[in-house]
Order: sequence, then structure tokens, then C-alpha cells
Amino acid sequence: MIFFEKMRLSLKKFFTELPVLEAGFQISAGRIEGCLVKERTNFKPVVFSEELPPGSLEPSFHKRNIRQREIIKEIFRKGLEKINPEKKNIAFLPPELSLKVFVLHFESMPSAETEVEKVILFAVRKLQPLLPQDIRLSYQIMPENGRFRVVGVLARRAVIDEYEELFASLGFQVKLITPPTISLFQLLKEPGEGLVMNIEPDSWGGFVFAGERIVFYRQKTFAYNWGEKGDQDWESVIQEIETTARFIEDKEELKLDRIIIRNTLPGKKEVLYSRLEEKFGLMVNGIEDYVEVNLNSEDKTAFAPLFGVLR
Repeated sequence: MIFFEKMRLSLKKFFTELPVLEAGFQISAGRIEGCLVKERTNFKPVVFSEELPPGSLEPSFHKRNIRQREIIKEIFRKGLEKINPEKKNIAFLPPELSLKVFVLHFESMPSAETEVEKVILFAVRKLQPLLPQDIRLSYQIMPENGRFRVVGVLARRAVIDEYEELFASLGFQVKLITPPTISLFQLLKEPGEGLVMNIEPDSWGGFVFAGERIVFYRQKTFAYNWGEKGDQDWESVIQEIETTARFIEDKEELKLDRIIIRNTLPGKKEVLYSRLEEKFGLMVNGIEDYVEVNLNSEDKTAFAPLFGVLR
């Protein structure tokens, strides 16, 4: 199992060197979704989607996610039967809230890999002192103008182990685990500086990219009553985008030229897009515009994180 892998490469180059996997699953927007991709173009992927029964799974970084193992196992079994991968290695994208992503800067880095990990963990624990001891760390180091930017992922071993063990019981091995939001980065093939927002019913995750670099990441859960005020609920999202844009302009000296949205909430896309265009005067696109497979717009949006990692 790997996340990003510990390599001193540009992030874009690294993503092109991920394991070649044709099948994977994700847990997103209250659903378990699977996909088999044989070819990128002129081919309709085989997809599977089923809603999670209430109380069967609770996304969390700190504690085990699966509450009703046999129910979850049966959904994955049906998904594997539907997409029917020939190879036994798969990708898995856990719920966004089950992982922690960070972007940090360092003035210098030791040459020994074991020391590098210690330095990164020390910096992370300074920001999050209550992190448990049984964490898995994976990171990407990118030299920048004499400094180093680190994009990393944290996960509790117990959380990841339960998913890996479940797939193993079905005869499959998880070869790649990565956050759904960060997975969208691979879909971006045009130069520029933009913000990608992954909006789900209970939370959102977002990252700022500058060409082939991820320079900022943020994640936030919605208030318990979010979604009850209709179009007014988007005001909180717009405010977060405005705060992020201002922060990036001041700290990174970057001026965003586009906003890309993966919106898993049905029927609310047009309101958000029009308000964003009006407020920021930027190009606003749905992530589905960057998915080059033969599916309808709704499915392109739903399965976009998986399309970012499957070959």
C-alpha cells in the first residue's frame, strides 16, 4: 500500500508514475463507487454505485470507520462482481475526512530519508500536537527556489488496516490509497493557477495549484444544519473561496485565474457557478469538463476522483 510515495520529484511527474491500475473504489457523498477503466478515450468505463445504509460507515480520522462490516463487505463484493477486474490490485480512495492532507515549507532538508521523515513529523506534530502515535505518513518533496515544499498525507494505521483487510478477504490487494480531492489534480492538463473545490454533503476539500504544483490544501466540515437554507448555503462556500484566494494572493503571490468545482450535491450547480463568476470574475468550470471518458455529466462528476488515479 502506498499513498504518494517518498520521492523528490515534481508532483505531476510523480502522479504519472503511480501504479498502473485499471480498477478502484471510492467512498464519496454517502456512496460506495467502483470503476473499471480499460482505456482513457473512446471507451465507456464500467461503473458501480450504491448508497451506504445509515449507520454502516462513519468517516473519521481518529477511529475505525466501518460500523457494520458484513454490510460494507457485501457492497464491495457486489461492486467487484459488477466491474469484474481481471487483476487483483486495486486503488482505494477513503472518505476525505478519514485522512489528513498538509502542505508545509522547509528552509532545508537532511539528506538521509529516515531523518527527513523525522523532520516532517516533528513539524506536523507542532501544528497538530494531539496526533495519535499509530499514524502512517506519506509525502512528496518539491524543491522551490532554494526551499522545499512538502505535500503529505496522514492516516491512522487502524483506519487503513480495516479497509485493506476487507478487500483482502475478497481476494484483492490495495496498491494505492490517496485522498479523493488530491486525486483530482491529475485531471488538470492545462497550465495556470487555480482553485479546485471538492464539495460533498458533509464537507469540502480544496487545493490551489500553480502549474504542476499543489501549493495549498484545506478541508472543512459543514455545520450540522448546512443544506437547509437552500441557495443561501452557498454563501459560506463562497466566503471560504474568497478567504482562500486572498490568502494565496498574499502568501504565495499567486493570482487565481480559474475555479474548478466537483459538486456532488444534485440540482445546485448553476446557482453556485453564477455566484462565483459574478463575485470573482473568474472562469468557473465543473470537474466533469476535465474528465475524458464516455459517460454523462453526472457520472463524470461522481467518479472524477477515481478517473484521476486509474489508467
